[in-house]
Amino acid sequence: MTKKELRQKAKELRDSINTESVIQLSDIIQNRVCNHPWFEHSETVFVYVSTGNEVRTSGIIEKAITMDKRVCVPRVIPRVKMEAVPITNVENDLQMGFFNIMEPKPHLLPIGEGDIDLVIVPGLLFDRNGFRIGYGGGYYDKYLAQLSDKCRTIGIAFESQIVNELPVEDHDMNVMAIITENRVIISKEKRY
Repeated sequence: MTKKELRQKAKELRDSINTESVIQLSDIIQNRVCNHPWFEHSETVFVYVSTGNEVRTSGIIEKAITMDKRVCVPRVIPRVKMEAVPITNVENDLQMGFFNIMEPKPHLLPIGEGDIDLVIVPGLLFDRNGFRIGYGGGYYDKYLAQLSDKCRTIGIAFESQIVNELPVEDHDMNVMAIITENRVIISKEKRY
């Protein structure tokens, strides 16, 4: 199957999960993230703002804020790049943005990739080596390629989004670990 076909099939599968299951499984995954040493020891966390049937991230964002971590969320500059923008309050600092996803308001300024300790990465599918199928924009691959060596990356997904192997291209960047409701997978191949 091509990446495009995999993306479409994965999106249909994920979107078929009922809301109650999304909430319950997301709670388990968010707790696993918040109790993970990489999260506990991080000072600056870059985490996506979930939408639809993605693994929810509101609990991770709130926990990081209450722990006085610097919390950044993505802002997409269409067809150019994604940047990490610090927020302190979800309700006051976000507005509807590109792809109809909540983004930081325009007056909030981004920080450099070198200032981030942990990135929480979304995906439609992940394989055991940490490679992913996203939505096809390439924003995360470009961003992950610029991170400093000290930064850790965790993909979060439902167990149903894990496959043995995905097609990989030269520009694809994998995550260091994947957390599902059932387990933590440490990637074996290093391309981060």
